[in-house]
Amino acid sequence: MQIIARILGGVFVFILTFAFSTLTYASEITPENIVNAVNREREINGLSPVIVSPQLQSAARKKSIDMIVRDYFDHYAFGLTPWSFIQNEGYNYSIAGENLAMGFSTAEGVVSAWMNSPMHRANILNPEFQNIGVGVVMGSYTENGQTNPTTMTTEMFATPKSKVSQLIDRVIATLNKLF
Repeated sequence: MQIIARILGGVFVFILTFAFSTLTYASEITPENIVNAVNREREINGLSPVIVSPQLQSAARKKSIDMIVRDYFDHYAFGLTPWSFIQNEGYNYSIAGENLAMGFSTAEGVVSAWMNSPMHRANILNPEFQNIGVGVVMGSYTENGQTNPTTMTTEMFATPKSKVSQLIDRVIATLNKLF
């Protein structure tokens, strides 16, 4: 009887350990969890981590909200580009990129899908990117006449222009106003 109890106890401990380790790997889709997963991928590939920019965070969130409200899933829609969201937040960039995801249930699932897509992977592993912003919004999306709940995730990467480039932009803008 004690042997059976020990075996069953060992199986129970194994199941709890396995279940707990599986649950800790699958994290909720949040901006923080996406950024952490992206920076893990960058670290594995010998790259510096990207740093969260409040401006990019706001741009990404507004893009996700816009896609939910207007019921689309695209980088370019309604005359808007990913760059217009970034510029509207006052982020003056020299280089920028955007990744979109919809319908995933974990942050790891989102980042894994991006890493398996050459264009999305290139954004995540671009050594020129310094900043990141992630917008995660719950809502619904209609496709083929069916409306279903979804999680819309927008990830924006960028690097700010140098101070000299920003100064030149201001001088040109001022000259354009004069002439």
